[in-house]
Amino acid sequence: MTDYQFIQEIQAFKLDHFMAYMGWIGNKPYKIYTREDPLLFFVYDEYTDRLFEFKLRDPRRLNKATIYDCLITAYLALPEKQM
Repeated sequence: MTDYQFIQEIQAFKLDHFMAYMGWIGNKPYKIYTREDPLLFFVYDEYTDRLFEFKLRDPRRLNKATIYDCLITAYLALPEKQM
């Protein structure tokens, strides 16, 4: 699996400032966004209206087929999500 490092929760954001990337097919509760840096990804949780920033640890391991699942796994592994 591709390894992502949690950077931070984005406190104040407008989703219009991010580029939609993955998660709309199948009406999933988590959406993936990007910005200028191709190694930064953002997980938007529709249930909580919160946005979390992640960075791909090794760009050589980028696997577009597993980005969604790997990012959601990393998001759900955050200590806050395990309570």
